[in-house]
Amino acid sequence: MRIFTKFFIGLAFLMTYSMVQAQEGRYTKEVFTNVNVSDLIPLQSNFTVMPWVGGLLNSTPGLGSQRQPLRVQFYTPEGDTKTDRPLIIYLHTGNFIPFSFNGSCGGTVADSTNVEIATRLAKMGYVVAVAEYRQGWLPTIEQELLKRYTLIQAAYRGVQDVNAYVRYFRKSVAELGNIHGIDPDKITVWGQGTGGYLSLASGYLHDYSEILSTPGAKWILPVEGVGNVPMIIEGQNGTITGEGPTTFSSPAYIPTAAIGFKNGDTLCVENHPGYSSKFALTVNMGGALGDTSWINKGETPLISFHVASDALAPCQTGILRVPTERGPEPVVEVSGSCDVAVIMDRIGNNDIFKTIPEGEDPYNASNPVSSLGFYQFDNTPADSGAPWEWTFASQPKPGQQPTDCNTDAESARRYIDTIIGYFAPRACVALGLDCFTSSAKDLTETQVNLKMSPNPASDQLNLSVSEDTPIKSIALHDISGRMLFNVPELNASRYTLHRNQIQNGIYIIRLQFEKGVISKKVVFD
Repeated sequence: MRIFTKFFIGLAFLMTYSMVQAQEGRYTKEVFTNVNVSDLIPLQSNFTVMPWVGGLLNSTPGLGSQRQPLRVQFYTPEGDTKTDRPLIIYLHTGNFIPFSFNGSCGGTVADSTNVEIATRLAKMGYVVAVAEYRQGWLPTIEQELLKRYTLIQAAYRGVQDVNAYVRYFRKSVAELGNIHGIDPDKITVWGQGTGGYLSLASGYLHDYSEILSTPGAKWILPVEGVGNVPMIIEGQNGTITGEGPTTFSSPAYIPTAAIGFKNGDTLCVENHPGYSSKFALTVNMGGALGDTSWINKGETPLISFHVASDALAPCQTGILRVPTERGPEPVVEVSGSCDVAVIMDRIGNNDIFKTIPEGEDPYNASNPVSSLGFYQFDNTPADSGAPWEWTFASQPKPGQQPTDCNTDAESARRYIDTIIGYFAPRACVALGLDCFTSSAKDLTETQVNLKMSPNPASDQLNLSVSEDTPIKSIALHDISGRMLFNVPELNASRYTLHRNQIQNGIYIIRLQFEKGVISKKVVFD
């Protein structure tokens, strides 16, 4: 009987050890098989000037602003019990116009690319929140300045929404029992296409004075007989972080009937006040930054993906063109990833990427540019500016032929392979995820003079090692591989692990040292 008991204990140890080793690939590769996908869940609401609510066009003229729920769809790894997971707020494309009217093949949280990337990231251990944001502007209005005015207003509302989402997630940890199981200091904002404009602006536009001092008067409306008027006025639009409430009061030079505002309209209300809107990492796939003057040293690191020949969102500094039903509409000068990446490297914001261990960045050698955080795509199919996007032929846009949109999912997924592969090691170091300890060699007990007793243990387990080889971190896993306990920054030669609520059974304790790891079986009885 004792032989069989020892056999099964040994087998349980090997199985648990293998699971723990597999979990060590977390955040660098897919370690979960299945993903839970939630319904769309409203996390906030704010006022839109688009004459539609809930995605349905309302043809009533002069309707003014209306309050719109802003929802999120969550992707989480099935069976995961970690409660300090990094969160990615993912922003879809769509030209700030509802899908049916935006001149593009995508523009909802259900776009194929969103689903693909969110699913892959969740299988790697991330929590992903694919988020809605307010839309609405006038791309076809004839007055060029008013066209720019309405687009800048739309982008500003989107940035407010992003900032409010960040505050919600910080609040969810502090007040709601951490219902999403996240670490609020490890939040990434990732934008695709139009969402890339929002992720970049949210990452680097933090002060209203940056709007007023933007070179080239891009955010200034010159009015005859009045002078230069800011296109964004805090008292009407709210602050960048979305603090309000605000009330619109129309000057004589703004044709309110044309842009959808009415005197007395509310344009912004505050969501989740009292929390920081700061996040840890910015990612853009396409899109561009309103102006490079917004970038300051010490701001969030940036991972960028861009097609050098993108005809709509320039990779360098040039004119943004937005696709509409009557063709691309030129709007305003912006700066794309090619120029932004140079500045990020020059001022050191991406220096953290230099700490990726040698051999852990397989896509770096294939990168056409030498920037620390920018992967450039060239020679894309049909010279596409978004080769990672596709749609299903069986689900075309209303009134659109399936052949108008890319349906080559296999090709798009190959680009996504590169995007995920390039993102993973950079996110690991930028977010402090400790991804690369799995490559550390196994140490022996004698190398660190490990003493561990009693084992089996009833109430507590005492650990000690040599003074010159301190334990860097400790983690305890059950036989399913689930982490039950973690001290990430111990740096001590002695430690007492108290049993607390740990039930009888076999566990694996993993000790991280400067030069390697030790994993040992622990029995609580």
